[in-house]
Amino acid sequence: MKIGQKLKGMRIEKGFSTIEVAEKLDISESTYRRFENDKSFPDVFILDKIAKMYERNFSDLLPDGMTIINNNSGEHFDNVGYIFNQQSEKLIEQYEIRIKEKDEQIALLKSLLDKK
Repeated sequence: MKIGQKLKGMRIEKGFSTIEVAEKLDISESTYRRFENDKSFPDVFILDKIAKMYERNFSDLLPDGMTIINNNSGEHFDNVGYIFNQQSEKLIEQYEIRIKEKDEQIALLKSLLDKK
């Protein structure tokens, strides 16, 4: 399940409007709606606020297939790193387009060199 579906389900379950949730998170309503529509992904700090607001574990909010690696070392708990093991489909699509454009440019340059 994507994060947007989870956020919307929790919001409806609590009886909150999108405006109320946005105010509690100190973000604009349009930003929050983008989260629910999977147009944008909240940062770690916003996810933490959402988890606390709904009294859930942080990991409960993550989309299926996304994992967290906690890089705590020793006694220092403020040095936590999160690695999200999932790339946005849109980002992957953009990379594929750029690779295709690069390949086309290389082919064009090779053809120009062959003509000389």
